[in-house]
Amino acid sequence: MSKSTFLERNMFAFSSVDPKLSIALGKANSTPKLTFIRSKRGSKVPLLFHEGAQLPLHSKVDPIREGERFYEYQSAGGFLLFLGFAGGYHIAPYLRRNDISGILIIEESLSFLKSIASEFDLKELILDPRVQWLVEPDKAEVEQTLLESYLPAVSGDLRVLPLRSRTKTAKSFFDTVASVVAGTIESLSEDYSVQSYFGKRWFTNSVRNLDAAGHAITTIPPIRKAHITGAGPSLEKAIPLLKQRGRDDTLIATDTSLPALLQEDIHPDLVISIDCQHITYHHFLKGFPREIPLVLDLASPIFLSRLSDRPFFFTSGHPFSQYLNAHWRRFPVIDTSGGNVSHAAVSLANSLGAEEIHIYGADFSYPEGKSYARGTYLYPFFHSQSERILPAEHQFIEFIFRNETLTKEYVGKKIRYTTRPMVSYRNRLALLSGKIGSKLIHHAGEGLPIDIPSSVRHRRENNIVGTFFSAGKSNGSWNDFLREYRARVATLPKADVSFTAHMAHLSLTQRELSFTLFPACAAIRKEEPQSRTTLPGAKILNKAKAWTLEVIDSYLP
Repeated sequence: MSKSTFLERNMFAFSSVDPKLSIALGKANSTPKLTFIRSKRGSKVPLLFHEGAQLPLHSKVDPIREGERFYEYQSAGGFLLFLGFAGGYHIAPYLRRNDISGILIIEESLSFLKSIASEFDLKELILDPRVQWLVEPDKAEVEQTLLESYLPAVSGDLRVLPLRSRTKTAKSFFDTVASVVAGTIESLSEDYSVQSYFGKRWFTNSVRNLDAAGHAITTIPPIRKAHITGAGPSLEKAIPLLKQRGRDDTLIATDTSLPALLQEDIHPDLVISIDCQHITYHHFLKGFPREIPLVLDLASPIFLSRLSDRPFFFTSGHPFSQYLNAHWRRFPVIDTSGGNVSHAAVSLANSLGAEEIHIYGADFSYPEGKSYARGTYLYPFFHSQSERILPAEHQFIEFIFRNETLTKEYVGKKIRYTTRPMVSYRNRLALLSGKIGSKLIHHAGEGLPIDIPSSVRHRRENNIVGTFFSAGKSNGSWNDFLREYRARVATLPKADVSFTAHMAHLSLTQRELSFTLFPACAAIRKEEPQSRTTLPGAKILNKAKAWTLEVIDSYLP
């Protein structure tokens, strides 16, 4: 087959799966740095001129066997990311596995790929529905493609597989890609870890809250200046300031800080809670003034909505929450992506139109080895368990030092402990502060300060007016909605091929329904030890579907 025939076949294949790449290849010039020889076994081998020499990118003896050895040494299912491409010998063996959810090939040069596509028949690789290509991508493209393509709950583990003979010829590019991948995977892993612990509970709580959410009619008016309380040690020093706040100021308490405020006879104007765990109940053991609006994630424990005469539900990023928001009743959206309630409280204050947001007790650390402000839930909890040989002080210390990512730093002559999750919370709140219209003022005390971008344009300058926070009219009763959702999930086709191929054949409506199952997929993958490496994403999805139907059937009247 001639070079032009190879190229035409490959470009035609690309045109059906990635038209933009096909067009870009057509416009690109082949690189003069690539030549081709035959190996001793007769297979074609690309040679790349690099640092004054012709470097073979595959074995000059038997590249097919070399590709098999590459596979045998790094045999893996899940999601595979190949850095560098040549003749594809090292990738071909992986196509035989049915437990591979996706393959992403990243190549540095269009000219390089055009030369390769002129010499090799890549049709089988190109048309495999699991395979994606990124050629000459920038950092943003790499990150965005990973975020869209790699879904840990169903994709399984991710493996980065570099072709060393190729990556060393474009070291700066591939090092940058590897760095972006590492950062993106770290962020995805944090989110997946949360889903694996709470994915089932989010769904179960949301279903149980439908009745209360359908009847909730609380409306929250716009505000101008907000004070937000976290539960860190620095909250203690902020108590006098909070008692002297202006009459028109709005005090938003996180649920963790609530008991410390009530102990000081401070009644907040709003309380917000996002935790789906029943341990949240400890924050309300000192009572809850029923007249205060309680702002709740739809995935909050059901007992919380019964504490207040004015419960208020919002939509977060949970897929099922977003689905019911689109198909049943529209609730206001609050950003909970920061992973902690202080972040959500800032999002709430910004949505209500606050020009300034003052935040206290958000320490993101343990200054001088102290975990929480006095009066918060740990104090009565640990004191109730204290004994002569196991005092409460020991339990507080153990609470801090059991964290495997704990680090110590000196601030002057004082010690401050931090953990990786706390630093992540701080960084995400800093990121949020650069996106909102409100001016965020962090009263850090001896905690870890937030690096707030100095170039932020604030609401006062933009003259943005806050809106009333209220839910829309429901589209029928909650149980009718749930029955319809159940019926739609039940009709989803069984996933009996690779996850990528399965999703590719679904309609938009079916994909939307499948997305609501992903958090449960993460929990199921965590619960079944063998599933991380051997259970394909398609089977995980089938298990999540069956579990979801069981939960609904157990709850519907």
